Amino acid sequence: MADKENKIVNVTFTYDIPDDYLYQTNDLGKTGTWEYRGPDKIWVFVDAETKRFNGRLLTEKEDGEHYPTPADQIKVAINCEDNPLLCSIFGHADENCDYTALEQHTEELPCGNVYQRPATPAPDHTYEAVEMEYDAAAGEFKKPYPWKKPHVTWEDIRTWRNHSLIAKDHIAPADAPQSVKDKWEAYRQELRDLPQVHGAAHSGETPTTDPWKVPMPKAPDGTS
Repeated sequence: MADKENKIVNVTFTYDIPDDYLYQTNDLGKTGTWEYRGPDKIWVFVDAETKRFNGRLLTEKEDGEHYPTPADQIKVAINCEDNPLLCSIFGHADENCDYTALEQHTEELPCGNVYQRPATPAPDHTYEAVEMEYDAAAGEFKKPYPWKKPHVTWEDIRTWRNHSLIAKDHIAPADAPQSVKDKWEAYRQELRDLPQVHGAAHSGETPTTDPWKVPMPKAPDGTS
């Protein structure tokens, strides 16, 4: 195993992307183009019961073909020249890729901040690898592949906002300079106004801003 090396391949491919970053639909038929740069083959492990990817991946250099498969798992071989999208989703895209160097999408938020992300999300930021389900009988991962899920919701933001208001309600002592009191009051007001500013004052309405784009206000002491 020590003298094995990975054969590195470059494969350019096109893949579906959601209507917007972290959305769960492709109604607009959007696609992206990506170049896979990595080993020509990988082996991934899926849970034998759930049939989902468990996060473990091996290459030829790591003797993936002959590595023992645990009884509760299934080892799946993937040819990256034939399936560059899968290899990119499972985390073996170009590890040296600088996402900030890609073409960027920017938008000004209602609070005045600017939100920025790659114009076309990378495959591993488009699909949810840990929800990829393997069809053992067919010998392939089920399509359509699951979209990347949002990491925060407006309910999460409201909960955090309410907790912060309570936790920092009396943080500025009565004998503090007025300038300090003013900073803390401005911060607390920003917390109170956060949902309204982004069009999410009520849980039943469609917000102006997607929750993952919302910048969390910083307290005067530097905490959030």
